[in-house]
Amino acid sequence: MVFYRPHLSALLLSFLLGFLSIGNVYSGQDDSFYEDFLTQRMMIAKIREFRGEASAKALLTSLKGEAKKIGMKLPEWSRSGTSVGPPKYGLRLRQNFNSGRYDLLIQKASGAYDLPPALIKAIIRAESAFVKDAISHKGAQGLMQLMPETADEIGIQDAFDPRANILGGSSLIRKYLNEFGSLKKALIAYNAGPQWVRKRKGIPKETRTYIARVIGFYRFYKGEK
Repeated sequence: MVFYRPHLSALLLSFLLGFLSIGNVYSGQDDSFYEDFLTQRMMIAKIREFRGEASAKALLTSLKGEAKKIGMKLPEWSRSGTSVGPPKYGLRLRQNFNSGRYDLLIQKASGAYDLPPALIKAIIRAESAFVKDAISHKGAQGLMQLMPETADEIGIQDAFDPRANILGGSSLIRKYLNEFGSLKKALIAYNAGPQWVRKRKGIPKETRTYIARVIGFYRFYKGEK
């Protein structure tokens, strides 16, 4: 038999009612918390939509409606008809990107991790086509498409922040170059995971295409033909 304390029941009921009505109670310092909450929910819904889940579109529409009610600016990737995942996942991308908008950040990352700026830029082009809030259907995020668990491991709190993302992605490329000793192996590790190189599993077909794209963009940004 379970006995309920009246004051505890009231406390739990109050908490649940407060949570359910969170969309109607926001002001001052609570705004940013609720916007972060909505952004995360929209992100999950968008990933589910990429995966083809039938209920995801309706959920995303509902969340965007809630965001509009509080005057929140919708992330680019949340907009209807917009696919912002990287081309390696076969999703449509905007073609009017500005490849020079992050040059200063790329230069900083280049100096910090001793990498050619053209290489960092090529990886960004292949990964996200310079869409800062890109999300793949697997959940990779931002310009250099960091997986959430990877971002946590390297101390990146906001993978959609261009500076943090570029520095984080560049640090991984430098790490893999030091560990594996070649650009090809570093790119395999970055795209498919370091276990593919460590266990000598070969190269996934998708990763072969990815490497070719990165090398092609690398030569282009270096001014080679």
